[in-house]
Amino acid sequence: MEWENGVMGSILVPDVITPEQFYDSRHDDSAIAPVKRLMMAVLEDALRCFQNNSNAKTGPRKRLFAEAEQWLCGETGDGPFSFDTVCETLGIEPAFLRDGLRQWRDQQLAGVSARRLARRSPVVRSGKITANSRRGSRHAVSEAV
Repeated sequence: MEWENGVMGSILVPDVITPEQFYDSRHDDSAIAPVKRLMMAVLEDALRCFQNNSNAKTGPRKRLFAEAEQWLCGETGDGPFSFDTVCETLGIEPAFLRDGLRQWRDQQLAGVSARRLARRSPVVRSGKITANSRRGSRHAVSEAV
């Protein structure tokens, strides 16, 4: 009977799904969105610590690198904020990201200049953004001549 259930189960599962069915299952629930943003921030911070401190020899920067490397590349860890859980929640394949990080690190150790993550500042500027008054005066002088 077990074999029959397996066959029946595979018969009832469609081979093709519509885009609406695919994206409906990935639709973010507003209740989980803050958790996903936090997970993304944790992942971004770990990647920055890994890349920005990869050449540190001593001190706190070396410790930051070691902690990030352990979290990112270590195969162990469970819980809601383990690397595997964070990646899977965000739709990232953990093994693929680990492989990319190992390749990047190997390039660094070999002396190849590999690109780092772009820095995204968490600082938000408030207030009015104004044009530099100096630039306006230069245009005024060039038009007057």
